[in-house]
Amino acid sequence: MTEQPNDETKPAEADAPAAPAHRGPPIVVAEEKLSERGEETAFMLAQTLGSLVMESAGREDTPWALVDAKDLHAACEKCRDGELNTDMLNVLLAVDWVEKIQVVYVLYSTSNNRKVILRADLPAGSPSVASVTDLWEAAGWFERETHDLFGVAFPGNDDMEPLLLYDGFEGFPGLKSYPLHDYEEW
Repeated sequence: MTEQPNDETKPAEADAPAAPAHRGPPIVVAEEKLSERGEETAFMLAQTLGSLVMESAGREDTPWALVDAKDLHAACEKCRDGELNTDMLNVLLAVDWVEKIQVVYVLYSTSNNRKVILRADLPAGSPSVASVTDLWEAAGWFERETHDLFGVAFPGNDDMEPLLLYDGFEGFPGLKSYPLHDYEEW
């Protein structure tokens, strides 16, 4: 018969909190490494933006650059009108990092099949960045969605009517601080 350990003989690991359950295959995060084509695009992005770039890296063939929020519109315009020729705003999204809101613009060039990502950090308390609807008309929908979910203001966008939520909805459900209520199935 095997003796059961008492509280004094339990290993220290048993007292440690259990890691959250993860279903599915292990999560593998891609290495921040650019391919040869990505390096070419990153060089073009650096040449286009110059001193506006605060930080940069990338994965595979897609480089990204972090710019100051006040310079984001100018950076987008330079990418659209310069050598990169990013004539399409593929997506605009936001990420809640609790201490900041990061807006992410994925820009695509249909003529040279290149994609770049521009990022800007906004203060969590009052996130605001200039609208790019004058550069890409499709930005209007993305900006409305980002405002609905994260509360980001886009000065220059004249149509900030709710896109996903109803008029009068309280709060911003994309934020980590938004209370998610449990529900009971019936």
